[in-house]
Amino acid sequence: MLIFKLLIFSIPAGLAAILHMVAVKLDLFPALKMPLDAQHTYRGKRIFGQNKTWRGVVLMVVFSIAGTYFLQFLTGISPTIQSNNILDFNKNSAIFYGVLFGLAYTLGELPNSFIKRQKGIEEGKRGPFIHILIDQADSPIACLIVLWAFTRMDVNFFIAGCFFYLLLHLFFNVLLFLLGIRKNPF
Repeated sequence: MLIFKLLIFSIPAGLAAILHMVAVKLDLFPALKMPLDAQHTYRGKRIFGQNKTWRGVVLMVVFSIAGTYFLQFLTGISPTIQSNNILDFNKNSAIFYGVLFGLAYTLGELPNSFIKRQKGIEEGKRGPFIHILIDQADSPIACLIVLWAFTRMDVNFFIAGCFFYLLLHLFFNVLLFLLGIRKNPF
């Protein structure tokens, strides 16, 4: 049942991430493609780079809200999903959870982007294996950390989630690559 709980928890951010990749692929909302770092530098290198944009933040929040409403709908029609859902829709709204998912997911990517820029790893490049793993795990772990205080999450869920979401993220990246939505699988 833990894996089922982990899958349920992944619905808002997972759905948002997939929709975000489609929006990037189709170049939707180009006015929001402004870099978060406003092209500022630190030690002569970009802070986050051109690929970390306001479009990502805005769309991930909006799509995460939609994904959370979808999860709330599913909990209303399925007692099994309801009993395995760790979000408490009686205490917090779908909008609240969606904003947390969206912000945690996007902001969780920034430290690794900063480190990669400082190490001279070009945007869109994978870099060493450790950065590939961090790229896949940073956002899910950020979601776990940020949402912990507002859910029925326990230590076992958190630890399992760190590993499970790394694998799930890798799976979806490969799937999106095979569908032609991502440029590379990792």
